[in-house]
Amino acid sequence: MEETKQCVACRMDIRGDATKCPHCRERQTSGEPMHRGGHGRVVAGVCLSLARLLSLDVALVRVAFVLALVMTGGAVLGFYLLLWALTPPSVMGQAPVRRVMGWVGKTGGAPVEEPRMERRV
Repeated sequence: MEETKQCVACRMDIRGDATKCPHCRERQTSGEPMHRGGHGRVVAGVCLSLARLLSLDVALVRVAFVLALVMTGGAVLGFYLLLWALTPPSVMGQAPVRRVMGWVGKTGGAPVEEPRMERRV
């Protein structure tokens, strides 16, 4: 039997691994945060993370990205790089922008709060 949970918006029973409710289409907050890691990553993982976020097939997102890249003459590449810089490589990782800001804060002498890691047993 499949594990179920209640939707945060409409309170209907949905699959336990669902990121969107099939009834009201509301995004479920209990899902994992957006990250670029996982099986199926090809270049930098941005299309994979967008596909997970939007609950779409990753091939569809990749085709849409290539079409947008051709139609805009490469302007979408800036959006891709921005998403890469703001998205962590794994669930527990830090985004490249955050790592650079932490490094700048350490070299500048300002106190930097260390991230807290949770250990699962």
